[in-house]
Amino acid sequence: MPRTRGESIFFTAITAWMMVYCMTLYNTVLATGNFTNQTFLTALRGMWIEYVIIFLLAYFVSGHMAKFFAFRIVQPGDRPIFIIFAIQTFTVVWQVAFASIIGLYHRYGFTANVIPDYIMTYCRNFVMALPLQLLIVGPFARLIFRSIFIREKG
Repeated sequence: MPRTRGESIFFTAITAWMMVYCMTLYNTVLATGNFTNQTFLTALRGMWIEYVIIFLLAYFVSGHMAKFFAFRIVQPGDRPIFIIFAIQTFTVVWQVAFASIIGLYHRYGFTANVIPDYIMTYCRNFVMALPLQLLIVGPFARLIFRSIFIREKG
């Protein structure tokens, strides 16, 4: 989809923003046990440092790693939807791995139980992030991208 560096930065920025907001909302609900109208604002206020970190990791690290692993499963000539799903799945695998370190620090700190806490944080986030990315954020980000970067056929 993105063909230029600017388009790639834009696409990564909107995708990362939607994922970070939704996952911050999800983790806020888990941490507080509460889901009210105020939760939406709380998540919006608390997401910005994580957004910058996740955007940078997505653009410079996870995106490349995801494509590397995805193209071990799919081939460039495969149906585009399979390529998209493979890349999105591996992006989620890596982004959740990185984001769970941040979440681990916020929720538990780095204690003697760091490994079990990290595994629980990773699993809890992965279960939400994968369907969110495949079914909602990915398609919506592509729709936004296509509506802004309309390409004429010819």
